[in-house]
Amino acid sequence: MNKILVILDQEQEQELALERGIAVAKKMSTQVHVLIHCYHELSWVTDVFGMLENKEHKARFLQEKEDWWQGFVKPYEGEVTISHEIVWGKYFVEQVFAHCDAHQYDLLVKKGHRSESIIHTPADWLLLRDSKVPVYIVVEQDYNPNQPIVVALDLMASSEEKRRLNEKLLSIASNFAKQTKNELHCCFAIAMPMVFGGIDMDQQNQQIATFARKEAQGFLEKYQIPSENLHIAVGRTSEVINTYVQRIDASLTVIGSMGRKNVAGKVIGNTCEQYLHASKKDLLVVGLGEEE
Repeated sequence: MNKILVILDQEQEQELALERGIAVAKKMSTQVHVLIHCYHELSWVTDVFGMLENKEHKARFLQEKEDWWQGFVKPYEGEVTISHEIVWGKYFVEQVFAHCDAHQYDLLVKKGHRSESIIHTPADWLLLRDSKVPVYIVVEQDYNPNQPIVVALDLMASSEEKRRLNEKLLSIASNFAKQTKNELHCCFAIAMPMVFGGIDMDQQNQQIATFARKEAQGFLEKYQIPSENLHIAVGRTSEVINTYVQRIDASLTVIGSMGRKNVAGKVIGNTCEQYLHASKKDLLVVGLGEEE
C-alpha cells in the first residue's frame, strides 16, 4: 500500500476519520493525504463590488479552515507522514473522484453518514457506487485494530462480473489481513425464497450450503483461510453478515458493490448500503473499478 486518502467534510466527526486513516497507515507503513472540504454560500450579486466581496469572503473561509487544520493535526504529528489540501466546492464527491483520478491511492477513508431518503442520495452512497478506489467507511467508536476481518462473498455468483468481484474482494481482504496481522473470515448468506410452495426448505438450504462450500474450497486454499473460518447461514445478506461480525467481534467487514444507480437501487439498496445502516463496525467497500 502506497498512499491513503482521508476525506474530512464539514458535517462529520473529523477525529474518527483521521485517527482511523493514521491507524491503518501505521500498520501498513504508508503515508496519508487529507482532503478537506470547505464551502459556504456566497452572495448572488454579480457586479464588481459583489464579486470582490465574495472573493474576500472565500479567502477568509479558506484561511479559517487552514487555521483549524493546523491546530487539529498537531496531536497526530510525528505518527505518520501527513499532507493536506483544502478543496472549495459545493459538489465535494465529484471533486473527490477528480482528485483520485489525478493521483494514485490504495484506500479512501471517511466517516460514515447516517441519513438518507429517496430524494437525497448521501455522499456515502455516491462513493460506494462510483469510487474506483476501495472506500473505508469509519463507523465504530471503540475500534480494536487487532480483531478479525470478515469478507462477504457471493458463493452462488452466476455472472462473470460477480465472480471477478469475489476474487477482488478476497485479494484485497487477504492483503489487508496480512498487513494488519489479523485473522480473515468469510461469510455467505443463503437468500430466503420469495415463494415456498411445498419445497423442503431445510433440504434445499443444505444443498445450497454444500454447493457453496465446494465453490469456496479453491478460494480458501488460495488465500490460506481455514475451512472453519467460512460461515454460511440462511437469511437476508446484510443481517447474516452483521450477526456473524458481531459474534466474532470483527474489526472490519469487506464487502463488494456492484454500483446500482437506478430507482431500484435507491428503494432496495445495495447489500453494502443496507449493511452500512445496520452495522456498528467499520466497512471496506470494493467495486470492480476500471473493469466495470
